[in-house]
Amino acid sequence: MKFLLSVSILILGSFFNLSFAQTTGKGCNIGDNVATIYLGQSTYYGNSNVIVQVYSNANIVNIARGQGWAGYRCGSINVYDALTKNNVSYPAVNEVIRDYKDIPANRCVAVTSYSADITSATGEGFELDYSYNNPAYYSNSDPNYPCNAPTNNLPLDQSIIFMLLPLGFFGFWKVRQVVL
Repeated sequence: MKFLLSVSILILGSFFNLSFAQTTGKGCNIGDNVATIYLGQSTYYGNSNVIVQVYSNANIVNIARGQGWAGYRCGSINVYDALTKNNVSYPAVNEVIRDYKDIPANRCVAVTSYSADITSATGEGFELDYSYNNPAYYSNSDPNYPCNAPTNNLPLDQSIIFMLLPLGFFGFWKVRQVVL
């Protein structure tokens, strides 16, 4: 029974590709980038009165501010006004939900590794709430950054026989054991 459950999870899981699913969260705004992996709180350069939120710089998401390209950029946090380029209109997008700029409790740093006292940071800023990869804007995507989800790595239509034959033999064997 565990085998059948495992196989069914494998098959069902192959139909879902979340590479371009809408993502929301809180991150550390460091210029035109947002660090998204929260590590915890820390003191800042030995000063116990200054506490900062610490984020890893391992996963950085770019903030696309509409500088010369036309359309929604998947994989980035989009912030731009409505514009028209080549007679095509694009709606305004602001995926920064809330900016905690200048709120001392939301001061943050991006680091390579966590430490109880931050003495070296790759970026500093303030936290913000964000959202990106919104399917509502996919039809307005920048041609250089298409929003098409990558193809699945498991081509079920071509390899289904290699999954069904062993499963059928296993089922036949199990039924035969129960009957005899």
